[in-house]
Amino acid sequence: MASPSLPAVALDLAGRIGRYFNVVSVVPALFLTAWTTALVTSDAWKAAPDLRLMVHRLAGINLAGAVWLVLTTTMFALFLHPLQLGMTRLLEGYWGSSWLSRILLRRAITHHRKRRSKLHRRYAKLAAARDEILLGQLVARYEEKRAKNKKHQGDPRSWAPDRLEQALTGQLADDKAHAVTGLHAASAAADIAFDRYPEASRVMPTRLGNALRSGEDTIGSQYGLDAILTAPHVALIAPPEHVGYLQDARQQLDTAVRLCVVALIVTAETAACLLLDGWWLFVALAPYLLAWIAYRSSVAAADHYMAIVGTVLDLNRFKLYESLHVKLPMNTVEERWNNRKLMAILERRKNANVRYEHPAAGTPSTGGTAPTPPGTP
Repeated sequence: MASPSLPAVALDLAGRIGRYFNVVSVVPALFLTAWTTALVTSDAWKAAPDLRLMVHRLAGINLAGAVWLVLTTTMFALFLHPLQLGMTRLLEGYWGSSWLSRILLRRAITHHRKRRSKLHRRYAKLAAARDEILLGQLVARYEEKRAKNKKHQGDPRSWAPDRLEQALTGQLADDKAHAVTGLHAASAAADIAFDRYPEASRVMPTRLGNALRSGEDTIGSQYGLDAILTAPHVALIAPPEHVGYLQDARQQLDTAVRLCVVALIVTAETAACLLLDGWWLFVALAPYLLAWIAYRSSVAAADHYMAIVGTVLDLNRFKLYESLHVKLPMNTVEERWNNRKLMAILERRKNANVRYEHPAAGTPSTGGTAPTPPGTP
């Protein structure tokens, strides 16, 4: 019996491995393989790239060559997959504690603290300019009604702050507010950018790190829950559709992060090959631009992911209390009070004390056996 050929074995192997990989692994690895192949086939590592030679060599690739490219892509994907957490941590700004790390962290964190303050001042300035125009319109209406002896609600300049703010917000829906739409949109953009930052003492050295930490610090805080402590527990008890939605959001973040790191690797590879080739060095700007786009996309994906984490926590926190046999609260005040003790337990504090409430046997999701996590066979 004839032994299977190398292409057949390779294709079968790629098909088997493919079950364990998705777009997170394949797309960045494919980009790395394709770009490296282009550099090698054009002899860019020897001299200036020869595009005709590259096209000639690529056109001559047979089935075996294509299989080797598939295998190379698969190997890159296998190599990058376990490094995902490390790549994310690197882009977040966890750079260690060496003397060089301390210098880089100080510079980067100082930059983002200044940017945070600048965004806050910009928002206040734009919002004040918007409100000044809207207040002028309110005062003009008041003066007009007063001159015609019509019924009015008094001088807006004398209103209480809450009432005045409500009136100014209502003005935005009026056709006469067209003049402030630019100011309103700009102030909203500055406010959104500011919200991506945590408190000043918690600022991270990168945009991605700040977006994730801002979510970590705010998600569940209205209930007295710590997102870092409770998210793993909630992920085990949430319904499969909630977990699937969360995994989709995480996949978007992981794809953007991995593509950013791979594009930076390709940038360094290209620069090393074309360093002495004159204007050809500008080709390295293409993968660098892709890395920049992927990084900015990762920040947007982080916002989306943390919003989904907050939603899943909102919807499943009572199931968390039931699974931990903690008494269900009557209101949010009691919930925050109970969660102060619960967070102490999850932090593994030895002196923490929580009163348990054990349900009767056979109660749904809390009966004789513990609930099975989604996806468990």
